[in-house]
Amino acid sequence: MNTFGIKNTNFFLFPHYNQPDSKDCGPTCLKIISKHFGKNIPLKQLRELSQTTRSGSSLLNLSEAFEAVGFRTLGVKIDLQKLHEAPLPCILHWNKNHYVVLYKIKKDFFYVSDPAHGLLKYTKDEFLKHWIGNNATAETEEGIALLLEPTAKFYSSDFDIDKENQEFGFKFLTRYLFKYKSFLWQLVIGLIASSLLQLIFPFLTQSVVDVGIKNQDIHFIYLILFAQLALFIGRTAIKVIRSWILLHLSTRINISLVSDFFIKLMKLPIAFFDTRMTGDILQRINDHRRIERILTTSSLNVLFSMVNLVVFSIVLAYYSLLLFGIFMLGSVLYFCN
Repeated sequence: MNTFGIKNTNFFLFPHYNQPDSKDCGPTCLKIISKHFGKNIPLKQLRELSQTTRSGSSLLNLSEAFEAVGFRTLGVKIDLQKLHEAPLPCILHWNKNHYVVLYKIKKDFFYVSDPAHGLLKYTKDEFLKHWIGNNATAETEEGIALLLEPTAKFYSSDFDIDKENQEFGFKFLTRYLFKYKSFLWQLVIGLIASSLLQLIFPFLTQSVVDVGIKNQDIHFIYLILFAQLALFIGRTAIKVIRSWILLHLSTRINISLVSDFFIKLMKLPIAFFDTRMTGDILQRINDHRRIERILTTSSLNVLFSMVNLVVFSIVLAYYSLLLFGIFMLGSVLYFCN
């Protein structure tokens, strides 16, 4: 049985946010529901309203936070039959140590926005196991839920625009990358040169067969083989230089990211550390390594693969449009699957 349910791939039905820290499931649920009703409230503000500590948020504090932003709340203990009649979305106490948002019930399937695992779909038995317990039945057992209803206060309130997610976007990442434009240009030039050398190889191989072997000209064949050897050495040299530049660039970006992180960390108030687990802070440090890989290795590998695809597509189209069409159709079907 899948512990985390079936992944719901239709992300356009209901908003979802992942909790940044292990104890932020409560305020993240509040952010998800507020977004569903049209308000984008900063998580920092919701965390303060729900009085999140190292132990998380209590259901009472979560209810008071909802009321502070303009919801009418009701904490209940109900069975599965009454849950079908409850207004959705609502918050459920999950696995006795977590909060999730139940946003849809369809037949015997329950759709949940879990801040820790994403948008999920559960069967009835799986849902009861997580909501109530391992031995729960639909007839006798009851689970804890927080029912919600937005009021006029919610729609009339002027909340701050959520800048947390806006600042951490493409612009945030590229400001670290574009600081080293000279290295980027060197990588681009190396990429173009390597692709041009690859473009020459098929034509050299063709000339060996069409000219050298056909005319039995051994000197021409030797000439082409030496040319291929020179091109291979050139490609290898370009690859080594590109790897060195990439290593140098990734090291500088990583140092910049970690330095900025520690500078910001040192400026935070003591209250910030009172509500954070040590593992959460260490995870933030490890996340910088992932950001550095996205900026350097992953993005450049994708760019290199795209350039190679274009180059060899041109060669294939030059020799046979039919083969090129079959290749493109197969590529589209492969990526669709």
